[in-house]
Amino acid sequence: MHVVITGAGGNLGRKLTAHLQSAQWCSAITGIDPKPLTDSGKFSAVSADLRDPHDRRWIEPVQQADAVVHFAAQNPAPDSNWVEATQSIDMTMNLLQRVGQAPCRFVFASSNHVMGGYKDAPLPPDQRLTWDTPPRPGTRFFDGHDYCRPTAYGASKLMGERAVAARSASSSLTGVNVRIGWVQPGENRPETIDLRGAGRRTGPALPDQEEIERGMAWFRGMWLSNRDFLQLMEKAITAPADRWPARAIVVSGVSNNTGTAWNLEDGRSWLGYEPVDDIAAG
Repeated sequence: MHVVITGAGGNLGRKLTAHLQSAQWCSAITGIDPKPLTDSGKFSAVSADLRDPHDRRWIEPVQQADAVVHFAAQNPAPDSNWVEATQSIDMTMNLLQRVGQAPCRFVFASSNHVMGGYKDAPLPPDQRLTWDTPPRPGTRFFDGHDYCRPTAYGASKLMGERAVAARSASSSLTGVNVRIGWVQPGENRPETIDLRGAGRRTGPALPDQEEIERGMAWFRGMWLSNRDFLQLMEKAITAPADRWPARAIVVSGVSNNTGTAWNLEDGRSWLGYEPVDDIAAG
């Protein structure tokens, strides 16, 4: 397969590129990123702007791809503003306009932030977040000084999921929307998962111990180890779609973490994803 990876220079793109270099089923990798990258092995770098719907530099490899893995975002941080979020939506829509003329798999890096509002709201009665749980973008967190609830980033990911579903329904495309949990750069060790400031008592509005514990359980429950991430991406690219309930599906992208609210059964059933790591095991 010829796999195109957008955002190839980012944390997730670099990890997947390195993995695919040794995958026998992958014959070529095209990495699209706004910053220059270096060709290596199967990997060919393309510097292009996905916001430009007429940029032939990215259009040509996307039209030739057997699979597109879309990591790119104008600002991949949860606190991206609405301008950045709409530009990210533009990127996704531009890509979807160019795929689907021939059979192609489109893997969209959605996010846990689509469901982030459940961190501080009651979970569904079965205590699980599944593909059909009503979305609730906006993860409330304490940045060390004040509380924040950014919704633009989560909303852009939700709109991307819907766009993949719509395009898949009317073309030869099959789509996998992966609500990726927390994949830290580098070794991505479980002991370095923290609240990113939720415990720092430096501001006027301070989280109490109950909130800190609830936040820690939420963030630890969505850890996705490096090897589970790579397994999940490979399954999302290669799994046959004949048993799926629709031409585009949504799956949870977390490891097999004890006590997690994220449902893993859909990924197991539809993709054959079998996560092996558990944050509780260290």
